[in-house]
Amino acid sequence: MPAPNKRIFVSYSHKDAKWVKELTTLLAPWLRDKRVGLWADTQIGVGRNWRAEIAAAIAEAKVAVLLVTKEFLASSFIIENELPAVLARARSNQLKLVWIPIGYSGVEATELWQFQAASDPSRPLETLKGPQRDKVLTAIAKQIADASTLGTLAGGLKIIDETTEPLEAVLDGRPEKKNRSFGIEARYVEKENQIAFKGSLTVITAQDLERLPEPDREFIADLEDSLDRNYKRWSAVRSGLGDAGGALDDEVERQLTRVAKLMCRDLTSILDFLREMHKAELEDHYSRYRYICTRLHAA
Repeated sequence: MPAPNKRIFVSYSHKDAKWVKELTTLLAPWLRDKRVGLWADTQIGVGRNWRAEIAAAIAEAKVAVLLVTKEFLASSFIIENELPAVLARARSNQLKLVWIPIGYSGVEATELWQFQAASDPSRPLETLKGPQRDKVLTAIAKQIADASTLGTLAGGLKIIDETTEPLEAVLDGRPEKKNRSFGIEARYVEKENQIAFKGSLTVITAQDLERLPEPDREFIADLEDSLDRNYKRWSAVRSGLGDAGGALDDEVERQLTRVAKLMCRDLTSILDFLREMHKAELEDHYSRYRYICTRLHAA
């Protein structure tokens, strides 16, 4: 099973289950190489707490796909539970929201109308002929896969932003400088489906991903599991510092250094992808992190 944070959460009315199958079929190339992991409530086992599992799936998702029909909007559970949770995470740029107009509905009267549809709402998928419908759905499937990859890339850059000062503190044998910020900081912008940078006009888009060979895009997706796992380990070790003002005992320092080396392995790979995308300003900015990782491995 793909890691939870690779999940694409699918929200739909059970009366529209055939569209989940259509989407799954067209996402097959990305599902097969585990670039993405699709989650729908059909995966909930008998006797499980289905409300809790749906809430957890939304909380862990990188992308939420909403299959919008009149039945979707008539579902009390979707409108009162799933949709508010998805919209809250989308507004805070924690996930990419992809809503697909499957059939005619009153969607323009809902909050969902504030978000760009994945295809033309005036021509819902139900109104399209087979080949034309497949063409639109295939484009949407690629958009979903690209959003997942961008989310992974943004997550890695955010980890760099958050660990630069702590790593330097470990190497220099000093307490951390609290609330230290840097001239450029990454963030994923759901509405534009791109990575933007505070302090820079540079952006990374799905078009930039096209500059990378297919194996590299697959590798970015593969990085997500280890990035998430090692960052959680790093955070757990750091939480043990308590109120020591950042001072490290030998055991904590060894643990931080060991986990940091693992993070560096993955994060410097992400920086290599920036080079391949010809993002010179970002390369210059993140050269500090390369230097830190070089020092770590030499220690």
